[in-house]
Parts: sequence; structure tokens; C-alpha cells
Amino acid sequence: MSDIPIADRKPKIFIIYANTGGGHLSAAKALQTAIHLRYPDQYQIEIVNVPLISGSQRVRLLYESYNVMLRADPRYAKHGLRLLNAFNVERVVIPWVRRGYLNVRRFLERGQPDLIVSVHAILNHSFTRALKECGWQHRIPYVILCTDLTNNFLRGWANPNATLAITFTELARRQMIDYGMPPDKVVVQNGFAVNPSFFMEKISKADAREQLGLDQNTFTILISLGGMAIPRKTAAIVRTLIRSGLPVQLLVICGTNRSLKRKMHYVARTAKIRMHVHGFTQRISLMMSAADLMISKPGPGSIMEAVIKELPLILDNVTEPMPQEKGNLAFALQHGIVRSITNYRQLPPVITRLMNDPAEYATLKENMRRLKNEEAIFEVAETVLSLLPKPSVVG
Repeated sequence: MSDIPIADRKPKIFIIYANTGGGHLSAAKALQTAIHLRYPDQYQIEIVNVPLISGSQRVRLLYESYNVMLRADPRYAKHGLRLLNAFNVERVVIPWVRRGYLNVRRFLERGQPDLIVSVHAILNHSFTRALKECGWQHRIPYVILCTDLTNNFLRGWANPNATLAITFTELARRQMIDYGMPPDKVVVQNGFAVNPSFFMEKISKADAREQLGLDQNTFTILISLGGMAIPRKTAAIVRTLIRSGLPVQLLVICGTNRSLKRKMHYVARTAKIRMHVHGFTQRISLMMSAADLMISKPGPGSIMEAVIKELPLILDNVTEPMPQEKGNLAFALQHGIVRSITNYRQLPPVITRLMNDPAEYATLKENMRRLKNEEAIFEVAETVLSLLPKPSVVG
């Protein structure tokens, strides 16, 4: 470790993630942004893509397999989750990816962070093991920021060797404890880990639509089904809305799926309604500001961001959600912040009702308003930083 006391230098924080879906990186960036806003230029923060720094093709393939399942059919992911929860995959796999594990350990030894925050379930055994082998287990705080809202998530989120685990609901806290986390190591934050840009960068709907080239007076629907965009579902939703004859315009997010993006561009050229197609984008907050309604899957990130934006949401429940997302759907329905569909034929009447019934539309927004907490990500930041000597607030 560095010989310079933390109080005399910028503490170094590693936020570690793996690129399975887009929510983990979003949570990492949200925490980084919150710390930088609250304590400008007082912490060194590095977001670490662990499969990348492992230097191991085998490690990258293991994590990429999840994305492959999502692109093919998200229903496959439930079998993967059951397998991952049947035994500690990291412990079993480390001998097979020994070089990758040693590269991660060397990265830690070179970087010498003062604190590590994990926003991914399948990293925690490897890192707490590496800290122990380096003799740093009791010197470097290790925090798990669990981005799953409810329960039935991966057991890897719970690691009793971590210093602290942060959850966002009491149900998630109980699941952590059931999985073996000591109760005194699990805290619940009131709210969601949403990037401050979603609520600090104020823009009117009219200005957002002007920036995106949208018609100002047409009901606008944002379709975003996660980082992989789930091709079959995205295509089915777009096809249903085009055939419905509803007077709407569409913002379609294809994430990192280039094949889907090409297909949607072709559809847009022939569709009788205005349709804007985007791949992976950093402008999702702007698009949510421009939209009247969002259609998504029950991923925690989509729900969290929609609540902060007070953007009425329809969740796709046409096929059984992934096990870790089932609870999110129940949570959202319980709090009255979404409508859900079990068949794509239900989409046009649900949308028509929201377009023509101001009271129902306003109820969704009001329920979101009661649930949201814009301070939540800053509260997470304070909880994390409380494990280090804290500098004075600037500004």
C-alpha cells in the first residue's frame, strides 16, 4: 500500500463491473458522478471492466455467454441463473482461468486502491480472495452495491467477506441475509441508484424533441429493452405499434445489437409513422425527457430511471421475466407505477387508454413521484465514502 496517508492525498476508489447487460456500468457511472459532484476533484475513481483487465479470453467468454443468451432468447438466462446459484461458480472456475485471476490480482497490487465497490454479482469471491491473499482484507473496504431491487437474485451478490452490502429494498436486504450476509453488514438505502444527470439536467419536453428531430405534437413512445435490446421483443413491439394505426411516433433503442439496428432502420424507411432508431446511446435521459411513455422489460435500471423521470411505463411480461427480474415487475405493479402486458395485442388498447385518460396517466406519474428520491445516489455515495477518511465538501 502507499506510504502516503490517505488524508494527505486523493483516496483511490475502484468501481468494478462486468459488461453483462448495461445496468452494471450504469450503476458504476451513477456512483462515480455522484461522488464527483459532491466532492469535486477529491477522489480518484476508476471504473474497472474486470473481464477486460483479466487479459483472459476465457474470462471474457464466460461473461459474454450471458449476453449471447439475451440476444438469442432471454428465457435461456433463467437456466444460467439456476446453474450459477447451484454452486459458487467463481470458486470452481478460478483454476480454469488461473492466468486471468492472477492478472486481476496484479492489477490490484499495482493500483493499490483505498476502497473497492462492486456493482456485479459474479466478481465478489474473486476480489475478496485476492484481497485476502495480498493481506489487504482488513485494510481495503470492499462494498457490494446490489442493483437488483427485490429477491431471487444471484447468490454471488452476498459475500460475508465484504465490508458492507447496500440494497434498495427491505426484500433485497432479507435475501442478502438468507444468502449468508451478516445482518449488520447489510444496509437499505431509500431510493434507487440513478445517475444524477437524469434529474439535474433540466430540459423541457419541447426542447428535447427539438434536439432529437421529433414532431412536437405527436404522442411519443420510447422503446428500450436493455443493453442487448432483446431482438424478438423489440421487433414484435414495433410491428404491433405500426400496425395499430395509433397516432404516435417511436424512439427505438437497439443498444449494442447492430443487426437489430439495421433491421429497425429498414422498418423505419417503410413505416407509415415517424420512427427514430438509435443504437447504444448516452442520450437516454434526453430521450426519456422527450417521451410520453416508455415500453421496457422489468430490469431494475429501466424502472429506476423511469421513476426518477416520472415517465409512465409499460413492462413487457409477454414471456416469463428472468428470475432476478420477476420481483421487479411485482414491485412496480404493487406501487402502481407501471402497466404490464402479457400479449402484444394488449399494447394498443393500453396505450390508447393512457393517451385518452388523463386521470390514469396522472396517477402513474403521481405514484412515481411518491416513490422517487433524487438524493438516493448521493446517500449511497456518502455510505461508501464513510468507510474512508472524508474530505470537506467543496462549494
